[in-house]
Amino acid sequence: RAHAWVALRALKFVDDLNRAPRLVELMSFYLSDVWDGAWLPDTLIKDMTYGHVFKMDDDSRYLGYDIAGRDHRKKSYTNLKKELGGRRLCLNLVKNSDALTHPYWVHKTKSGNLPDRVIAISHSIGDMLKMSDYPMAFYVSKKKSDAYKKEKLSKVNVKDLSLSPNFSARQIALSFFVLSHYICDAHMPLHCDFRDYSSRGRARRIHKDLHPSIEEKWEAHFPDKDVVTLHDYARRSLNDVVQKKMPEDSMIEIDRKRKYGLSGKLTRLKSNEWDEMVDVCRVSYAMSRTWIDGGLRDADGLDPDEFKEVTNCIFHDAVECVARIWIKIWERFTAP
Repeated sequence: RAHAWVALRALKFVDDLNRAPRLVELMSFYLSDVWDGAWLPDTLIKDMTYGHVFKMDDDSRYLGYDIAGRDHRKKSYTNLKKELGGRRLCLNLVKNSDALTHPYWVHKTKSGNLPDRVIAISHSIGDMLKMSDYPMAFYVSKKKSDAYKKEKLSKVNVKDLSLSPNFSARQIALSFFVLSHYICDAHMPLHCDFRDYSSRGRARRIHKDLHPSIEEKWEAHFPDKDVVTLHDYARRSLNDVVQKKMPEDSMIEIDRKRKYGLSGKLTRLKSNEWDEMVDVCRVSYAMSRTWIDGGLRDADGLDPDEFKEVTNCIFHDAVECVARIWIKIWERFTAP
C-alpha cells in the first residue's frame, strides 16, 4: 500500500509542477498498473537481499576491514546538504547525528547494490523510450522523419518510416512504477543499516521482527489496494486517491500540514542517480542509528510522536525523490 501510494503521489507531484506533462499523460493511461508495478520487485524479481538494500556500518569487526582510517568514507551533514540539494526533511533530522562524524561504508559483498539497481533501471527506461512504439518514439526523436510529412504514407519506403518499435508505452510506464519501489526502499532506515544483518560469526544487532513491524505499521496508514488500484470503472481521480481517500486516522500529513508539505519547486539532481541514491542511503543510515535502539523488539517500542515525525519526513523525501528521478529520466531523453 505504501509503495503504490508513493508512486501515485509522485505522479501527482510531477503533474502539479507541470515539468513533464507528456510523462504524466503517458503514466495516466496505466494507473491500473501501479499496484503490480510497485510490487514486482518483491513478487516477481525477488531481489530483496541485494537489490533493495545498501547497508552501512562504522564497525570494522562487522565490515571485515579497517574503516576507522578511511576518512574518504566520511560524509558529514554539510557535505550531504551540498550534494543532495532541495528540501530534505530526513537530512535535517540527522543534522547533529554522531553517525555522520566518522567514516562509514558498506560490506564488500553483503550490503547490497540498491544504488546500482536505481541507475540501471533509470537508464534502461531511457533506452526503452528511444526504442519505443508510436507515439512515444516521437517524444524522444530529435528529428522527425520527413517521410511522415507526406500525404500518402502508403507510397513511402518502410525503411524511412521505421522508428524501432520495440517497447510499448505500457511497458515504459510499468518500469517507472517499478523504479519507484527501489527509490522508496532507499528511504527506509533499516534498508541502509548493517545492524540488521549478522556477519562474520557475530549475531545481528537489530531484532529480526523490528524491520517488518515498522513497515507493517506504516501500511495501516495508507489506502487499501482497491483504492490505489485505479481502473476503467473507478469513480475517483488521482487526487482523490492520494489525498481524500487516506484512512481517517492516517499519520501521513504531507497534504495536511505545511511542515511536511511537498515543495512548490523541485530542485534537479545535483549529479547522477547513483550518487543521489548513495547519499540518500547515507542519510537513511544516520536516521537508523539516531532513531532506532538495537534493543527494541518491534515498532511498538518506538516513541509514538517521534515515529510520526520520522515517518512523515521519510515519505515526504521519498515522494520528492521519486519525482526528481522520474523527471531526470524524462528530460534527459526528450531534450531538444
